Amino acid sequence: MKVSSAIKLISSVFFLTILPVSGHALTPSQVFDKVKDSIVVVITLDDQGKAKSLGSGVLLSSGRVATNCHVVEDGVSYRVGRGDQLVSATLYAEDADKDICILNAKGLEGKPAQLGKATNLKVGDPVYAVGAPQGLELSLSDGIVAQLRGEPPPFIQTTAAISPGSSGGGLFDKEGHLVGLTTLYLEGVDKT
Repeated sequence: MKVSSAIKLISSVFFLTILPVSGHALTPSQVFDKVKDSIVVVITLDDQGKAKSLGSGVLLSSGRVATNCHVVEDGVSYRVGRGDQLVSATLYAEDADKDICILNAKGLEGKPAQLGKATNLKVGDPVYAVGAPQGLELSLSDGIVAQLRGEPPPFIQTTAAISPGSSGGGLFDKEGHLVGLTTLYLEGVDKT
């Protein structure tokens, strides 16, 4: 090996060792495979036990389910799960200003979502919305972060398509970490 080749090799190895290590970006199908067992359907029931609305939710490591407050609004009781596995749930906590509600869903099986940080996102980063539009399970759409709005943690504006019923589903980063909940609801915005 020539001396100049050895110097180039050592220089390359040196620069690789001082470069910051970033997370490994997954393909959309890899993100979907990683997160699909954390997405659930949320059914809001009225006082007669009839379905009032459908939405999506994300299983957390605590065994609880995160969803949007407008999904469970005016509900008397709730059912969450996938397929034939539906369990009763109760409202545990809510932050109406951020449209985030947490449900207790004892006995719900699944793989909890790994949490990420919305504050680590940048405009242009890829994101993936996974939800259950109209009670249909496991729909994936991809997009980018279009804008980060407000104080940390920011509201994430994305180009990922979000269908009715996907509200409360997960918004995941390129590594499959949960960075937000998807919503179609914005107060004061005409939805017609």
